[in-house]
Amino acid sequence: MDLAALIVAIASGIIALGSAGYTRMAARANRRSADADEITAALEGDRRHAELTPRLRVRCAPANAGSEDFKLTVELLGPPELGGLDSLEVTIRNDNPWRGQGTPLAGGPSPEAVAAHLWSPLRFKSGTGPGADPVNGVPGADPTGRTTPTSGFPVGEALPFFLEPTTPPVWSEGQSSQDWRRERGTVLRLSFLCGKDGTEWTLVGEIDTQTDNAVIIPERH
Repeated sequence: MDLAALIVAIASGIIALGSAGYTRMAARANRRSADADEITAALEGDRRHAELTPRLRVRCAPANAGSEDFKLTVELLGPPELGGLDSLEVTIRNDNPWRGQGTPLAGGPSPEAVAAHLWSPLRFKSGTGPGADPVNGVPGADPTGRTTPTSGFPVGEALPFFLEPTTPPVWSEGQSSQDWRRERGTVLRLSFLCGKDGTEWTLVGEIDTQTDNAVIIPERH
């Protein structure tokens, strides 16, 4: 190989190495750009999700004067851009989240039985609820009275739910209904699973059933 050919070969090799290096750098830059785009899209999605968080006005009052039953009303205040909800599932939460997590007592109920019981002053009336229609897939409140699914509603409208006092667990022998209700107190702890176009929000709140004051969920500080 003469000198000219050698120089050409060396130059070609250098160019090839440079080209390969540039290709790798470009690939890394493209990956960084794609990662940045994904992060930006995720942040924008989070911002949009927060902007569309449903706001609810919740009220709970006796169904009739002197009645032990209650009517829970859930109104969708907004935001206006949300338009409405495709679904709303309301759940009554236990008085604390640790029910059934302790060490069971000898001869006592299992942790599963304790967790399954509704530790709350009120429960939904089984089979009732806004638009309850099992034939068309709207079953109403479940048999335990813990959860009521609905098919949703537009902004500015309200849905009624019907509740009744809970009862002591079957293993609580000798405890009267009056003692049980006194122990449960008057605060109803609630969870709302809101759905719209495949997006979901979970909201939680509490309301004192002995006051006629509505609560806004979530609260704004």
